[in-house]
Amino acid sequence: MLKVMRVLVVLVNYGEEQISYLEKVIKEFRSFEKYDVTIIVNSNIPLSLAGIDKVNVFELDDYQLLPLTCRKVIWENRNEFDVFIYGENDHLFIEKHIDNHLEYAKILPKNRISGLIQYEENETGKYYPGYHFDFEWDFNSVEVYEGKTFAHFNNVHQATFILTQEQLFRVGNKINFLELENENTLYAKIKRKIRKKFGLKVERENKYSVKCKVNTDIYLFGGMKKMICITDFEDNLIHHLPNLYINGNEGRNKLRSDSVRMEQSVKKILN
Repeated sequence: MLKVMRVLVVLVNYGEEQISYLEKVIKEFRSFEKYDVTIIVNSNIPLSLAGIDKVNVFELDDYQLLPLTCRKVIWENRNEFDVFIYGENDHLFIEKHIDNHLEYAKILPKNRISGLIQYEENETGKYYPGYHFDFEWDFNSVEVYEGKTFAHFNNVHQATFILTQEQLFRVGNKINFLELENENTLYAKIKRKIRKKFGLKVERENKYSVKCKVNTDIYLFGGMKKMICITDFEDNLIHHLPNLYINGNEGRNKLRSDSVRMEQSVKKILN
C-alpha cells in the first residue's frame, strides 16, 4: 500500500478584508484527494473558519512582519511532514501544483527547484503581475530533463512556495530559515559596483519587500535555481484571486503584462 504524503500548509492572513479568498483557498485544499493536508493559518485576528486545523494569532500591526511567522511554523514541523507549502491568503493552490512539484523534484538536479508563475484574470484574459519593470525570462537558461523544458524567470516572487522535506533541509543548510536574508551585504554592494563599472546590467537594490522575501529568499539564497516548467506551463500558474494589478485597483500599482507577451516568450523558449 502506497504511503499517503503528509502536506503542511501554512497560510498568512491579515485582517478581514480577504477572508472570502482565504475561504476559497482552504476549500480547494480540502478537495485534494491524494494528500493528507494539515492547514495552519497565522493571523493577526482570531478566525473560526471551517477547514482550518489550527490558527495562530499574532498581535502585529505591520503586515510585512506577519508572513515570516509562517516560515517559523514550517521549520518547527520540519520532521513531521513530507511536503511544505507557504502561501498568502489570496493565492489559489490546486492539487496539480503538488503533483507537478513532486514529479519535477525527481527529474531536476538537486541545485534546481520548480516554481510557479502568478496570474490574474478578467473578461479579457490572463495577465501576469510579475512580468513588469525589468523582470524578464532568461532565454539563455533553457534546460531539458526527461523531455520537459524548463527556464528561469528572473522575478522569483510568487507569494508562495512548495518544498519537499529534502528541499526544506537543503534550504535550511544555506540560510537561517527563521530570519530574512540581507540583500545589502558588502558582497552584494561590491558586485553591483563592479557590474556598473563594466557597463553591465545592475539589479535594483531591495527589489523585494519584507513580506515578499519570505518566499524570494528560498529561491535566491537557498542553493537551488528556480525553474519554471514550460512544457506544462498552464499547469504551473497560480491565480492571485483579487485580480488587483490588472487595472491598479485599491491602491495597487498597475503591474502586468498581457497574455500576448507571455505567449510570445513561451514560444521563444520552446523553440
